[in-house]
This record gives sequence, C-alpha cells and structure tokens, in this order.
Amino acid sequence: MHKTELLIPAGDLEKLQTAVRFGADAVYVGAGPYSLRTQQTAFDLEDLKQGVEFAHQYKVKVYLAMNIFPFDEDLPKMMEYLDQAVKLKVDAVIVSDPGLISLIRQKHPKLILHLSTQANTINSPAVKFWKDQGVQRIVLGRELSLAQVKAIRKEVPDIELELFVHGAMCMSYSGRCLLSKHMTGRSANRGECTQPCRWEYHLKEVTRPDEDFRIEQDARGTYVMNSKDLCMIEHIPEMVNLGIDSLKVEGRMKSSYYVALVTKIYRQAIDQDRYDPTWLEELKKVSHRNYTTGFYLDENDKENEELGSYTRSYTFVGIVAGHHNNKLEVLARNLFQVGDQLEIMDPMVKEIRKFKVVEIRNQAGLSQDKAHNDHHVFISAEFSGPISQHSLLRRRIPVKKLRPL
Repeated sequence: MHKTELLIPAGDLEKLQTAVRFGADAVYVGAGPYSLRTQQTAFDLEDLKQGVEFAHQYKVKVYLAMNIFPFDEDLPKMMEYLDQAVKLKVDAVIVSDPGLISLIRQKHPKLILHLSTQANTINSPAVKFWKDQGVQRIVLGRELSLAQVKAIRKEVPDIELELFVHGAMCMSYSGRCLLSKHMTGRSANRGECTQPCRWEYHLKEVTRPDEDFRIEQDARGTYVMNSKDLCMIEHIPEMVNLGIDSLKVEGRMKSSYYVALVTKIYRQAIDQDRYDPTWLEELKKVSHRNYTTGFYLDENDKENEELGSYTRSYTFVGIVAGHHNNKLEVLARNLFQVGDQLEIMDPMVKEIRKFKVVEIRNQAGLSQDKAHNDHHVFISAEFSGPISQHSLLRRRIPVKKLRPL
C-alpha cells in the first residue's frame, strides 16, 4: 500500500526533535553553509550527529539540504562536509546543481539523491532526465497545477515525487531570485536572501525624478511582490491519491511551535485521508500570511495578492519539562502570568487542552506573578489527564480594540 511521507523542516536540533515527536516521517536539515537557509539554520556536524541518532531511534529519516548553487571554490568543502555526513548515515541529500550531482555520483554512488525545487523541474522529460542521472526523488516546481502533476506521475511512474503543501512562497521562478543579490549583495541562491520581495516600494515617474509616489492599496501600503503562504490542508486526499511520495512543509526558520502544530495537523490529515475544518482554524494560529493554494488549483487565486505582513493570534510560551500531580515544570519561552489561560499541544494527545494558571513558582520555591523567556518555573493548575514531557504551551494574544473616534 502506498504511504505518503510527511516531510518537516528542522532549523535546529530542538526543532528536529519537535518534528519527530509530533509525527514527522522525515525531516530536512541544512548542511552547514551549503543550504538555502545558511545562517540561522545551519547544522554543524555535531548537531547533525545528534539529530540523525535521535531521528533514527523513532524510525524517522533525515535529509540533508545542500541545494545552494555553488562556485568552483565551494565544491571541495562541500564534499568534505558530505563525506562526514555520509558516515553519520543521513538518509538522502537534497541537491540542485548538476556539477555537485556528478561529484556525488562518483564518490558516493549509493547515496540517495533528491533534486531540489530550485532545479525547477516542471515537465516529464526533465523528470526522466534527472532519473537517468541517478536521482531517486524530484521535488517538483511550485508552478505546477495538480492536473500537471498527475500527468507527470502517469508519464514517469517509477520515480519518487515530492510536493510542497505548506509555508512561505517565493515570487521568483522556483525560488531562483536575483533581487536580494542586486539590492544587498546577499544571494538567495546561496542561502542569504534578505527577502526584498516583502518590502514596501514607492514609484517614481521619469519626468518628475524628485517626486516620490507611494502605491497605496490600504492603510499599510502595498506589497507588489509579497506572496501569500501556501496551505493545502483542504486538499490532502487529492494529493495523496495522485500517488505523491512526500508532502513537504516549508519553514526551517520558523519556531518550534510552528513545527509542532503544522506537523500535528498534517499528520492527522494524511492518516485520516480527509479534511476537517478545525484543522484550517488551527493552522491559522501560527504566524502566517494569508493562505493560498498557489497554482495547484486555480490560476485566478494568484499567490501575490497579499497586502500585508504576518498575522499572529497565539504566542508560544513554553515547553513542558515534566508533570507531577497538579504541577507542570515549564521552560518558559515568552511571557505568561498568573490568571492566563494556556493551551497544551501534546504530541501524545490529539486534542488541544486548556488550563488556567493558578500559581507560578521558581526553582527555589518562591512565588512569582509571571514568567519570562528562559525562566524555569513550576505551574499549579487543574489539568485534565497526564501531560507528556516536551508538550508545548501557547497563549492567545488578546485582540486590541480600537478606541472610538
């Protein structure tokens, strides 16, 4: 029976562990400075070692992203890193450059290769070409519709196909953008994108060079290149029925809370092969831009019609280190205080549970009215049932009411 893989981003070791606990089948991690999220999400070899060992304990695969477009001077160091990663038993490497593929095939002929979406593969002959080069899986370009994906699947049935289902979208062709390099000197194709597509722009008329016109669409201005975020939660059964091998979530720079919630929801959708409207409501509780289905369903639903930035209705406030009687041991990540209603995301429990904070004490046993980032505290409250270690806690952000004019 065909099983569709849920592939989750892991920006660091904690996020990898979170993804594994909440139900990922596989995770993808950045190979030092050689993936497209270099600075914040790079795994050094020690972190990679710990991550692979942890994931493999749970029978979860680890894919190594080495999908920058390298110059000649990059390749020796990339191969040195890869040699060590192979010894650590990564399950596959995600690549985009034909030269690197050739080097890997020569030195590590048994290593499984996944072709990155950066290679912009959007037709059957291209899929067949990469298959002949020894690539086992293709991450198809985001420009495709589901009908086009279906045609590729039919034409090339004997190769693994992977599709993005959730996360940020890039306005350039398969993410291959030069705007950041042009404006800031930092190349998106080498993992250093400054996201100028999210910036606000003004317009100048050539005969009036001293006048600056703001293109206004609402009170926040206009964002002509700012894409919506992809969300295919309503269409998982359709994607699974196409015979897609892996459904991929974007977001190695996102929080552990994002990783936990998105993994939890898509895990349920894949396992149950249906759509529940409450899942979409939950996905709206992570920081996100307005959601879209991109080009998968209807080209009239253009991905660049986003008029603003992120919306956020919940704050990730802590990780459960232990549950003893009616006390939770919590490693705080953001502010919460006595009287707050918090919600529990438990990797072992389907439902999201709620409780009210009655008391907060520090490690010395002293009472305090609030907890901040990096506080190690104990919460007293009434909880419904046991709470697993490594559960995440969140707090709803109160909606600010505008004063009447």
